[in-house]
Amino acid sequence: MRNFWHRGVAFWRRYEHHLGVGALLVGFTFDIFLAKSPESVVDNILLVSYLFIAAAIIIVLNLRRRMSARSVQPGADEISSEPLALLLILQFCFGGLASNMLVLYGKSGTLTGSALFVAMLGALVFGNEYLRSRYAQLRFNIAIYYFLLLTYCIIAAPTWIFHAIGPGIFFLSGLISLGVMAVFSILLYVVVFRGDRRRQLQQAALLVGTIFVIFNALYFFDIIPPVPLSLKNIGIYHSVLRSADGDYLVLYEPAPWYVFWRDTSATLHYEPGASAYCFSSVYAPTDLTTPIFHVWEKYDTASKSWDTVSRISYDIAGGRKAGYRGFSATAALTPGEWRCNVETASGALIGRISFTAVEGEPAQPLSTATL
Repeated sequence: MRNFWHRGVAFWRRYEHHLGVGALLVGFTFDIFLAKSPESVVDNILLVSYLFIAAAIIIVLNLRRRMSARSVQPGADEISSEPLALLLILQFCFGGLASNMLVLYGKSGTLTGSALFVAMLGALVFGNEYLRSRYAQLRFNIAIYYFLLLTYCIIAAPTWIFHAIGPGIFFLSGLISLGVMAVFSILLYVVVFRGDRRRQLQQAALLVGTIFVIFNALYFFDIIPPVPLSLKNIGIYHSVLRSADGDYLVLYEPAPWYVFWRDTSATLHYEPGASAYCFSSVYAPTDLTTPIFHVWEKYDTASKSWDTVSRISYDIAGGRKAGYRGFSATAALTPGEWRCNVETASGALIGRISFTAVEGEPAQPLSTATL
């Protein structure tokens, strides 16, 4: 038994950081198939459990290190006392949280949310590989923990508490995350530090404050997607008619078979005086009602900029799994590059679709569909 223990310790010492990365990736892969929607009770229970377990493990790990530092003789090796299971579970929780946030933010219809969490995953891998000091790991783990907590609160608070979105709701959601983090920091201070090493906790608090400020700046510069809203469907059509049973009958030019990510063609042929229609479905959690804007823009080749042609609003109500449907039209089409942005009242981009308007008959017959 003793030889088995020593072999396990030797294996852990040799592959410590690789095992941490492995647990992180397993958690990320495991949860990316489980994430569903912001109002899924099962998803939220799982995410809150991850946050609670991760916080508990961070406290236990640092308490254990504090106690070990008092008992280990100078020059002795502390790695043998590292609890492998706790470290791997912590990384698994971080990976699970990251994958859930990646899915939920990625559904907002822009690449920004996805890129943000891919970058964070890279930071987690980097931290596991290169931050070998236990104090550097403490600050790093607290920073990652708060980042995940903040991104979760930004989704959960509008969904479960406020039933609304907007800059004020975003800021209040961030304050909730700071409140939770304050409780966690107090526990860490009382249980682990107990008056000494105050500098370590102050540095962690500075990291938390920096993340809060940066995330708010990203939101107010429209870089953070407007979660929990997400674009489920969007297309450009020749006509949109609502039937008596509430469905929408559309006429459109289909995209080529190899353009699998969109149903309607990127080229719209039109007769003089005809209009183009943008049809979109936007998901919102139950009880959340908010205005949505279709912003039609035309590219000006002279100024090399997008000019706003019209901004049309309609209200959406949450609860429909396939998204709340709505459409708008722009008149007086002219040849050139066009796009229709789907935005919130504050101008945050939910998604967009671009197309080229060409005067003339389409090369193939138009298709019909019921949406």
